[in-house]
Amino acid sequence: MSMLSNLIAKLAGKFVAGKLNLKEGNQMDTKKWWQSKTIWTGVVTFLLGAYSLFQASIGPSIGVVLPVIPEWVFTLLGAIGIYSRVVADTKIG
Repeated sequence: MSMLSNLIAKLAGKFVAGKLNLKEGNQMDTKKWWQSKTIWTGVVTFLLGAYSLFQASIGPSIGVVLPVIPEWVFTLLGAIGIYSRVVADTKIG
């Protein structure tokens, strides 16, 4: 990814984290599961993966053409998941 892409991804992540009231703190603090960036990245990745499976296997059999999710989206979500896990400093509790 280029430097500009990294900057855009970081700013977008901070914007979404602010809108969802996701918080960071020290490991002595706890947060609800829905405030975890790592959990949300996993949920979104799972849902997009399930959609891709549905799109590829079931869509054509029922005569529906669904848009394909580009592979780079999954790569980006994986990178965001790793990043959010590395910078996490608050336990889920």
